[in-house]
Amino acid sequence: MKIKHSEKVITKANNLLMMNYEAEKIYLDAHDIVDDDNLKSFFRELAFERNEFVRTLRSETINLGEKPKNFEGLNKLSRAYYIFWRNLRPLLKENNTPELIDQICSMKEWGIDNYNDLLQEFNLSLSLCRLLVEQRDLLHYKMNSLKVRETLEV
Repeated sequence: MKIKHSEKVITKANNLLMMNYEAEKIYLDAHDIVDDDNLKSFFRELAFERNEFVRTLRSETINLGEKPKNFEGLNKLSRAYYIFWRNLRPLLKENNTPELIDQICSMKEWGIDNYNDLLQEFNLSLSLCRLLVEQRDLLHYKMNSLKVRETLEV
């Protein structure tokens, strides 16, 4: 028996899908701009991670009996997307790695906050809760790894 999830939960899950889709787009665009092979590989890995998040979160939403939004070909992206992209783009052209890492960590912190916001909702299915915690914790781990790497390079 499937529990009907509240509109609030579904809206937040769709917002999380959108956020991950936008992060993937930012990373793919960054990959196309940078010249350094290490940075290209880094951004490709980040984009793949977010693509996996979108894929599994969409699948989980469908398993819950809900219809996730489709963001492919979307012409309107969020304000947060434009703010992150506006801050990140000049750093990509300058190859300013420390500030670049700070911006990526800011994106990850924003993502973690969005995951935490959804995790605070009542009546989340156990499978959705596990998925959200897993993805959130991976974001947190990667963010901390970036900060440690940045500290070691300074």
